[in-house]
Amino acid sequence: MRATARAPSLAIGRVRWHASSQATAAIAVGSALLMNLLRRMPTCLLAVVAAACGSRSEPPPQFELARTSPELGAAAPLLLNDALTAYFTAPLLPVSVTADSFTVVDDRGHRVPGALRVGVDWVSFQPLPPVAPALDDGSFLPGAVYELRIAGSPRPDAVRALDGRRLAAPVVKSFRAAARDETPPGLLAPLRPPANDLPFLLRPVDGIPQTPADAPRLTLAFTQPLLPASVVLGAFEVTLLDQPPFTTLVPRSVRIVPPRLSASAGEIPGTVVEIDLGAEPRRADGSGTRPLKPGDRLCVQLARGAARLRDYRGGEALASPPVLWSVVAGAELACAEWPQADDQVDGADGLSPGFEVRAGSLQPCLRRECGDGRLGVLRPVRDLVLRPGEPFDRGDGVLVVSDGARFAFHSIEVPAGVTVAIEPGPAGAVLQAVGSARIAGRLVVRGASPRTLVRRFHAQPVLELAEQAPVALVAAGPMVITGYVAAEPPPGSDATSLMLASASRIDLRELRGELPFHTILAVDEAMAGERPAVLGVRGQSVVVPAVFSYGLPPGASCSVEAVLSWREMPADRSAALLQMLGADGRLAAFWQLAPADPLRQAQPDLTIGRVGRQQAIRSGEVVAFQPGDFVRIALRAQIAAGEPALAVQIRLVGR
Repeated sequence: MRATARAPSLAIGRVRWHASSQATAAIAVGSALLMNLLRRMPTCLLAVVAAACGSRSEPPPQFELARTSPELGAAAPLLLNDALTAYFTAPLLPVSVTADSFTVVDDRGHRVPGALRVGVDWVSFQPLPPVAPALDDGSFLPGAVYELRIAGSPRPDAVRALDGRRLAAPVVKSFRAAARDETPPGLLAPLRPPANDLPFLLRPVDGIPQTPADAPRLTLAFTQPLLPASVVLGAFEVTLLDQPPFTTLVPRSVRIVPPRLSASAGEIPGTVVEIDLGAEPRRADGSGTRPLKPGDRLCVQLARGAARLRDYRGGEALASPPVLWSVVAGAELACAEWPQADDQVDGADGLSPGFEVRAGSLQPCLRRECGDGRLGVLRPVRDLVLRPGEPFDRGDGVLVVSDGARFAFHSIEVPAGVTVAIEPGPAGAVLQAVGSARIAGRLVVRGASPRTLVRRFHAQPVLELAEQAPVALVAAGPMVITGYVAAEPPPGSDATSLMLASASRIDLRELRGELPFHTILAVDEAMAGERPAVLGVRGQSVVVPAVFSYGLPPGASCSVEAVLSWREMPADRSAALLQMLGADGRLAAFWQLAPADPLRQAQPDLTIGRVGRQQAIRSGEVVAFQPGDFVRIALRAQIAAGEPALAVQIRLVGR
């Protein structure tokens, strides 16, 4: 058995050994033939064969940001006019670099104005330098924090390499602008001088330029950017060449002309000064004004001494010959005007006191009957019960108490999901709002004794009307109700439990449910003809005219602000002059730009990063824009009781 079992095993082993020997012999013969063939092949073909046999395809490296100059996030801040350059690991596809894919934004997410320059593998963001003495009108504000945002994969509008690769990942880098006191050695401000060796002097003017008599503004161009703090009235001597001795005039204002985003690459911003004389310039000797007329000649020279103009390094402007102007007849066309009949002007945040359109002017929306706002903003975060004379949390942890039956709030907001119950005493309860009232949650009149409804069709003082209901809500600004309003128990067929009064409008278009039966809706009689005072379904409410008094109660003061409507600028202009008729020192104005929407050209593009930040401006100053851009104006004023009414009209006029 054992011999029989071993014999096949040995036989199989011999067969395997024999087959292996044949295979080895065949391989040896094939190798010899292949080597003989290769010896006869050309050398170049051998190289191709070797490369094909040995190479393997490898994916290209990722397309990434290599570095920035200056380095962002470093201890040293950027100067206020420093360009910011990003370098990449491969050449760029220029059309992929847009204002949406390469953006600098401030801490509020607003796009910072600036110009983009695209190179082979770099993108540079050139900010607009400040030209105001406070250095607060440039792209970068002193000491502010910003972010560089570069779009990357998976966004379809990501920055791309020349071969089509997207930036591997989005880039977000924070940096800080220099504060006013962070001035490098050898400079007078945190502004970097241009890299040139030109002497600092006034550029010569060809011929005699002209200026219009109704808006005489004289411009001077220099070879170096001007230090904003040195551009003052005393730096220029303006003379009217009428009859000897010639008349010295005092300019209304002087300023550096703000640079433009569309400036050419060789144009140095901050080198042009505008001298605004006004149609009736003041005489330097204090003898009054002297209206300009066509045919007058003006002469401008640079002042000497302490008032001499300086550049960023502190260098003084060299002596230059005087420049002459000829006065001609001129006129201006309006690019935009505020207000218009259909303008709806509210507070900037929808709650704070704002402006209103009244008799064709913009006026602070303030009424004495709406209180002094001493209890602050009512914005509860949980259910709340208001009882006259009892302390309550207004929503921010501060306990306040009413003055008898009157709750004098700055503004009122009841958020969704929150119930505010009002339990009035025998004298009732009046909730006042200097600004607006917004009810998104529930407002409940609880436990009140309904009072008999007295139907009257003539106007009454609003606080007298408030005595007809146990609970009254009186606001100077708009009253917007998108939640629920109820009375427990509900009033009878000849009674009322609630009065809602507004000097602006009462908006019920999104009201949930119905107002309590016989709710009194009181609207300002003086505003009744301006626009619909009650919007939405009134139900079985009673609308009555009320008499409000403009202003604030004695001893009160408040800040009023509003953002006006967008206006489209003409396609044939790139700048306009701001005129504020009726304004005084209480009013501050700010302008803001937005491009046209790419799909709806008649509307501004309000997406994040497309709207510019607000910039301060005074009457008589210039707003620069791209043709077809949209401009809006924001207003802020500090108003005190007993002051005269503030009523303004605003125009942007073409130059």
